[in-house]
Amino acid sequence: MGGRPDDWPTTPSEESRWDALRGQFLGDPDQIYLNTGSWGILPRPVYETMAAAVLERERNPTRNRARLLDGVREARERLAGFVGASASDLTFLTNVTVAINVVVNGLRWQPGDELLASDQEYGAINNCLHNASERWGVTVRRAEIPVPPACPEDILRAFEAGFTDRTRLVLCSHITSGTGLIVPVKALADLAHAHGAWIAIDGAHAPGMIPLDLEAYGCDFYGGNCHKWLCAPKGVGFLHVAPDMQEQIQHLVVGWGYSTEGTTADESGRPLIGGEPYMWGIGKWGTFSMPEQIATGEAVRFQEEVGRERIAARGRQLAAYVRRRMADHGWAELVSPSHPDLTGSISAFLLHGFGDMNLREALFERYQITAAVSPRGTPHRARVSTHIYNTFAEIDRFVEALEELHAEAS
Repeated sequence: MGGRPDDWPTTPSEESRWDALRGQFLGDPDQIYLNTGSWGILPRPVYETMAAAVLERERNPTRNRARLLDGVREARERLAGFVGASASDLTFLTNVTVAINVVVNGLRWQPGDELLASDQEYGAINNCLHNASERWGVTVRRAEIPVPPACPEDILRAFEAGFTDRTRLVLCSHITSGTGLIVPVKALADLAHAHGAWIAIDGAHAPGMIPLDLEAYGCDFYGGNCHKWLCAPKGVGFLHVAPDMQEQIQHLVVGWGYSTEGTTADESGRPLIGGEPYMWGIGKWGTFSMPEQIATGEAVRFQEEVGRERIAARGRQLAAYVRRRMADHGWAELVSPSHPDLTGSISAFLLHGFGDMNLREALFERYQITAAVSPRGTPHRARVSTHIYNTFAEIDRFVEALEELHAEAS
């Protein structure tokens, strides 16, 4: 059982239902996994769908390819509906880093163009921006977001201060990797457009953590990962581009998704390449592994069955419990926001007083706990991800382990 606290807003019957659902995931029952922010754990139906598609492929990779491609199209449709988009405007890619690279390196930059990003972007994306600066001469400016911000307006004010008349693209994480801050993307998109700029969102952590409605946000570009909170196979992400922005993106990889005849348009005006949606051509990079993409459709079905709002509420419930338990210790400093509109299933802390201990390895080797904790540091940084396969008892054990390790270091 999940070890329900007596004074916590849940019931034994509710916890029994979560325990039954937890049994459908492939995680090791003897370990505590608090690192969905890096990679999620597959539910068994997703694994079985992927394995069946691998078997079908290998029985005859040539003759069975068409059926597998039909499965990919169905999965794309299902994912598009899950994130509030049209499948014609969405392409599968391997991850959000690739998606943001397709945008940043696919635009036609002009001398003097500026890109405005937050100062809390993921390291790989910062590398992408640095490369764009070196390669295209783009000036990268930073919006300095408070840690933590007190309200959504703090984020908008930080970006407002960074705009110039040369700002061409705004880039921001929907949910930041380091602190779990949920950015008000629709308001930020409206702000960018009011300044005549486009906006690209890094949605690495959003799909499967919070409900999404990409078309309602009004963002020009939105990349997402499926291997984290959606608990789809590793190596599946996506890029969504608004219809009127798609031809702004040049091919990053030129292969069969390119046409020497140029583009045409469908009846709604969306661009086509070789009779298929433009975005599908942008993501057509040659041979790829179809089973993982097919199984992503099953991951969506699984979460739809549980309920998107229910998943988001459970993650927040467990995150609130993490924060309550950690608040009892002066050595734990919360750096995630507390405003209800800005926080979800990630709780980040600075951990003081652990000396030069390799905290990440100590947690796993001694307690079989996996969390995103810096190996060393003064202070250590810890990010705790709480998903639907986690329990109150696991959180208790995590905090107790830190208590023991802190006592040893003191």
